[in-house]
Amino acid sequence: MKNLYKIIFTVAVIFTFIAINACDPFDDVYLTLALETEFNTTGAGTNISLTNNLCLSDFSDYEDNRDKLEEIKYITSAYLTLNASKDLRGDNLTLKLYQADGTTLLFQYVLPVFVANNYVNNPLKINLTQQEINNLNTYLLNPKEDKCFVATLDVSNVSSSGIIYNLESKLEFVTELKIKP
Repeated sequence: MKNLYKIIFTVAVIFTFIAINACDPFDDVYLTLALETEFNTTGAGTNISLTNNLCLSDFSDYEDNRDKLEEIKYITSAYLTLNASKDLRGDNLTLKLYQADGTTLLFQYVLPVFVANNYVNNPLKINLTQQEINNLNTYLLNPKEDKCFVATLDVSNVSSSGIIYNLESKLEFVTELKIKP
């Protein structure tokens, strides 16, 4: 009889342990959302200055899950050249991201020497300060509210092997969406 109680007790402990630590089908779900905007220009001047607007609602992963969102958090950012004229280069590639008002700066990244073709199939990781990460996360605090952004790209002292140059590039910042089941 003692052995029967030991077996029943052991089985009960095992089932209790499994029940407590088992995978909960109602755990939160996380999606990665890459917010990206393209900068395209053809020109002959010595400066490039481009501005684009983007909103969370421009992306289907956000729109499809908007009612179930609990949180949006910043993960990382990158710049990528999609296509550029041969030998396109310049000084001070400056990438900025603002809140929708276009005046409240979320982050700024400056690369002193810019060679466009160095970033074809080789993304430039944009390292943000902790304050800039906090700025983004604070702006994204209410995940159900469609947030918009203004992104800028500036390059000074632009030169190329030809008279007219072309630059097609994109800025991407990656977020994590926490979705309740």
